Amino acid sequence: MASQPIPELALELRPIAGKFVLDTVYGNPQEKREGAAFGARGDGKTFSALIAMILHAQEHHKHGYPLPVPWIGVTDFFTSHKLKTIRSLESPIWKGGWKIADGGHKSIFKLGKQDLVSLDLFGIEDQGAMDRVRMETVGVWFEEPAPSAVLVQSAGISESSWLLALTSQRIPSYKHPAIITSNYPDEDHWSWQRFVLKESPGTFYYRIPPGERASPEQREEWRTALQDRPDLLRRLLDGEPGLIILGPQVAQGFIRDVHVLEELFIHANEPVILGVDFGHTPTCIVGQEWRGFVDLFAVFNELHAGTRQLITNQVKPYLAKFAPWSLTNNQFLAIGYDPSGNTQEQSDIDSSPIRVIRELLGGHSTAGPVSWNGRKDPLLALLNRMNRGRPALRISKSPFTKDLVSALDGRWYYPQDKMGNVNRDLPKKPNHPWEDIGDATCYLINRVQPTVRARQSKPEVPVQISDEAVGY
Repeated sequence: MASQPIPELALELRPIAGKFVLDTVYGNPQEKREGAAFGARGDGKTFSALIAMILHAQEHHKHGYPLPVPWIGVTDFFTSHKLKTIRSLESPIWKGGWKIADGGHKSIFKLGKQDLVSLDLFGIEDQGAMDRVRMETVGVWFEEPAPSAVLVQSAGISESSWLLALTSQRIPSYKHPAIITSNYPDEDHWSWQRFVLKESPGTFYYRIPPGERASPEQREEWRTALQDRPDLLRRLLDGEPGLIILGPQVAQGFIRDVHVLEELFIHANEPVILGVDFGHTPTCIVGQEWRGFVDLFAVFNELHAGTRQLITNQVKPYLAKFAPWSLTNNQFLAIGYDPSGNTQEQSDIDSSPIRVIRELLGGHSTAGPVSWNGRKDPLLALLNRMNRGRPALRISKSPFTKDLVSALDGRWYYPQDKMGNVNRDLPKKPNHPWEDIGDATCYLINRVQPTVRARQSKPEVPVQISDEAVGY
């Protein structure tokens, strides 16, 4: 595209940000109605959204529609607009084109004597503000909809607010853009799911490369400032989806980029190990022990359902597809389970959880440790152990392990008091499903350990390794 899309202002767009602007303004109205620009800090996301509004207004007018074009600019708290958006609007690059009014709640872009864009700015911090999403508009802009701990502590903006805003685009125009500009959210945030993972109809997205606009000096300064916050470094500087840390990490030593691997397969005709936690959110982890590595392939849980439903609806179909030998030969299935499963208190309607496990899966089952130290110590030891120069715990990167990675990355955490003191006696409870995933992982690893110790006590003998593997 031209390097100066608005000649009067002599503005310049970088390549990927420019593509986002082009698709917002000129893309097919049905195929490219909803757009998202994800990027690191300082790479011009807000700048690009504002340029898109101005170019859209010019095109809107060419098609015979009246000016100015109304837009709504939505963020979590209005404070975020005051700290960030309004400062961007007041930048000298606009040569005074954006006029701030109504205490910062409205901004008009004027080019010459003509008002082109009328931008209403507000946060959705309460129901009254939420009602403003219903105002009729042409364009919709959501700034930083994901939870943030950067400017103000917030829970972000819900997907329902986004969908409601789409229904408010009722003022006639040649195109009704709805755009998001954001630092990287967590992988399970609705914005990442809607635009990147699911690619819902009518959506498009761009990932602005880190450093496309921010200078190396700026980025180095920010990296130094955030050196003790790897979660924020990942999202704000490295250009990768991340996670808001909920509290002190239980799985200390887990590093997503180290322990999560692209190419990791279930080895055929080798034992499969399950870790099962019971309670109100029964959870199962599927893994294998392989040549000193513990490999994890899937996590399943049932919210407000029983163990029978978990095994019947999720675990057994998965094993039938990816590890069928584990269902036909008891020697190929080992299960470590929550010791509370031997009681009737958390039962399905017809039997206790462990009886359900034995009935539906068979295999060799062993109760896990009762004490917290007995559960966590083998996990922490494994997380911080190397095997032939590689991490001893490995997790397959797939949709089946998304929640497991999130739990170990920080959603399974220790509680803190108001003074910030950490209580490491037990992880935060209730905290479903993350506490359940963590416990199930511990039961699996505890089930592996006796097998590893027994094998290490015997002389090594040559074994025939099958080349066949099952992946997904």
